[in-house]
Amino acid sequence: MPSNALDTLVDAIQKMLNDFSFKLPPLTIAVTILALLLSFILILIFALTRRGKPPTPPPGCQKLGLQGQSNLADQYSKKYSQGSDPSASNPWKVKAIFIYPVKSCTGVELANSDVIRTGLKYDRQFTFGQCVTGLPTLQGKVESEWKFVTQRTFPRLAKVETEIWVPDPDAPGYSPVAEYVQSEGCLVVRFPFSPDAEFSLEGLKAYGKILAAKLQGRPEPMVEFKIPFNPPKDRIKKMKYGSEKLSIWKDTPVALNMASEIPSEVLEKLRYTLGVTNPLTLFRIDTKKYREVFKNAPKKKDVGFQTIVGMQDSYPMHIVNLASVHHVASSLPKGYKKSLNVLRYRPNLIITGPPAFDEDSWKRAKTRDGEYHISCHTTRCKLPNVNPETGIADRNEPETTMRGYRVIDQGSSSPCLGMQIIPLVEGEVRVGDEVQVLERGEHFFLKG
Repeated sequence: MPSNALDTLVDAIQKMLNDFSFKLPPLTIAVTILALLLSFILILIFALTRRGKPPTPPPGCQKLGLQGQSNLADQYSKKYSQGSDPSASNPWKVKAIFIYPVKSCTGVELANSDVIRTGLKYDRQFTFGQCVTGLPTLQGKVESEWKFVTQRTFPRLAKVETEIWVPDPDAPGYSPVAEYVQSEGCLVVRFPFSPDAEFSLEGLKAYGKILAAKLQGRPEPMVEFKIPFNPPKDRIKKMKYGSEKLSIWKDTPVALNMASEIPSEVLEKLRYTLGVTNPLTLFRIDTKKYREVFKNAPKKKDVGFQTIVGMQDSYPMHIVNLASVHHVASSLPKGYKKSLNVLRYRPNLIITGPPAFDEDSWKRAKTRDGEYHISCHTTRCKLPNVNPETGIADRNEPETTMRGYRVIDQGSSSPCLGMQIIPLVEGEVRVGDEVQVLERGEHFFLKG
């Protein structure tokens, strides 16, 4: 048994013994200790039987994502700190691709992705929202509204895992009329939750779940739920989805409230995990009511379409140059580790090759079969202060360091890193694609 799991077992026994800290006759104490030992044998058996049992996959679907080692496994290597001029022998490349099915939750790494009008397929189609009640008006009226939530205020969202399962005729249980096949796939959401463990039957089961998680190398047990990725009309009607106004910054799209797909007790556990005190639910963008983007987006008369997004902050896609992240990391004050996980910046495409901040002047770029309008700098708030591996936010960094030298856009007082981009054509992007800059120029950030 791993030492951390054994420590958990010992701690649990100690806690139970403390519950019996009042004086008891010696025989009663002996019987109690024997009962505790027998209980923990049962807990251990329960934990071992739960270990290694993967969740049941959605029928008729296969998991979407990169197989094997992450392309970011060597992201901290110094070789990515120094850029170079692009050449046939040393081209600038797409190093890694990520989608974030649920806004502000963990991403899914891909080897390649379809590029559609809203950005990368499956990216940011969902977001969690909380119902916020405002102060009474002068007339005594109280109004409530749904507002999106992010790691800016709830950093534990970084610990909420997401998966996309897509229909596959070769997958077990496949049928054209299967539940998730009809919905273009399935979204799986998984989050950590430690149940209350006390000396009772349910408490013993809770101890077993905690121990099983430790045996699997996880700090906490995980709670999981599944929902259809893009439910058809008949399911929306059957499950009685709500259509609600959702506040995303200054935008208020009408989105689908998916609460009827999620057991209420699961949402309550998620609220507890995140530290949300208001009612919480999951929203999906209405595919018939995508949000239009203006600001720095190209005009419809010039490109033939109006830019649209799902639950993104502003633009369809986001790119980050790994050398730029290395530069910020190397500038952190004394006492900080001189490395930053690029996923703090939640990019779709991670680029290697250009010198740090070379991308600041890009206006148009292309990959193998894609062309992109580089719309504006990505302005930064406190979200990159959240460590994506722990879900813990640093009080100052890297925001303070970035404010010292990355407030570069006259249209914003925020520090910048990365670029917001718009696909000009639909197609595919792949890891290893060469990145070519077609046009350069100045940027001026336009607020919504």
